[in-house]
Parts: sequence; C-alpha cells; structure tokens
Amino acid sequence: MKKIACIFLFFIAGCSTATELNNLNGAYLLQQQNMKNKDVDTTTFENRQLKIYAGNVMMYVLFNPSQDASAFAVGRYSFASGKLAENILYNATENLQNNIAFSDTVQIEKNDSGYVQVTSRPMGAKGAVKVTETYLAAGANATSLVDGVWKQVSSYALRGNDTIRHNDIEYKAFYSGYFSYGDYYTDTLQQKRTGISYGTFSMDSSHNLTETITASTWPELTGKTFVLGITKSGKDSFTQVTYNPTGDKEISVYERIK
Repeated sequence: MKKIACIFLFFIAGCSTATELNNLNGAYLLQQQNMKNKDVDTTTFENRQLKIYAGNVMMYVLFNPSQDASAFAVGRYSFASGKLAENILYNATENLQNNIAFSDTVQIEKNDSGYVQVTSRPMGAKGAVKVTETYLAAGANATSLVDGVWKQVSSYALRGNDTIRHNDIEYKAFYSGYFSYGDYYTDTLQQKRTGISYGTFSMDSSHNLTETITASTWPELTGKTFVLGITKSGKDSFTQVTYNPTGDKEISVYERIK
C-alpha cells in the first residue's frame, strides 16, 4: 500500500477570519490543496475528500485514486472564542485504525462558496509546510430523517438459511443531500483495509434511501445508484436493508453519534 502524501488524521486549519463563524453545518468538497515552504510550492487536485458537519458532530472521508489510499474520521466539534475545536473519536487510514480520542483547535476562513483552511505541519527533513485547502459547499437545504453521523452497531447477511455476521467498523454521515461511508474491514487476503464512498442521496415518503456514489475506494461502485430500505427506531437509531444481486439480504443497524 502506498501512503497518501497529505492525509492528516485530523482536520487541517488555521488562519484568522474577519467575521465570526456561527454555523458550519453542511457538506463540503475539497477543491484543491497547496503545500508550501522554502523548498516546496505545490498545488494538487488529486485527493477526493468530503467533509460533513451536522449539529455538533462531523465526519470526513478521503480517497486518493492514484495512490489507492483511503482514510476517514468521525468526531464532535464546537466553537469557543471564535475557534473551531474538533475532538476526533475514531479514524482509520489504510491498514491502521485509532479509537483513542484526540483534539485539535483550529480557525477557518469562511466565504460565499465554502471555506479555506490553512495550517503549518511538520514534513520530515524539509521542516514545516504550510498547507492551504479550499472547500466548496455542496448540496441543498433539504433535510432528511437520517441527517447526522451514525455508527454501525450490528451487521449481518442472510444467505439462504445461513446468517453471516460482519465484524467491520463502519460509520455513515448524511447532510445537505450528501452522504459519506467509511469502513475498516478485513479483505479476502485477511489484511486490514480502509474503504470509503461518498455521493448524493435522497429519501422518499416510504423511507427508501437512494444513494448515488460519486467517489469510492472501489472503482466499480463509482457512478452506481443503490436503493436501501430504512426503518427508523426513534430519532437515534435506524436499520438499513440492502438486497444484493446474489440474492443475499444485508441488514445493518446504526446508532447516532451525539
């Protein structure tokens, strides 16, 4: 597995803003990333990243197609004295995971199209590098019953008379008509892997959730649309049912991160 050149297991940010930041709720797509110091000045459009902020929780997913590398993180965030404090509860990158919480306090500059975040991070022998990322606000003002960030607490497949339990670690987020999916799982070679997908979604009056994937660790999924059956159990839990082409029935239960 190759390493992503600029995956950080926390949100990168930092630059003063002239206006008070009051509300970051929404979905944001990474547009470009610039890395600069006395030896380097490089702008890349390679990383595919979606960040979702919803209420006091957040999730990001990141995929670098050329390096076949993926990462995601979930946590809570809050504002204090004009700063954005992020408390990451879980993150996974490639074949590594971390469920020990850590915090980072940042400042961002919001604008009409989204926001810009700037920070200085160590870069080995080259010293510190200034990283500037530009994000575009995406989606619409539509709301849904599944808006928020969710952790999978149970997952299994029904294959004929057999019940096959899954033990992967999975999170999903929904907001502004966008969704993200992060999965830390064991592949067919018994190796740990991180996989992500993100895209757009809608829900009809029968609670059928339609997801269209626009970026994914798995190339065969990009551009595909899936219809999932959703059953809510109060405001903080839902069950998702998927029918595979093989005839298997996949059932996953999610609980809201608060």
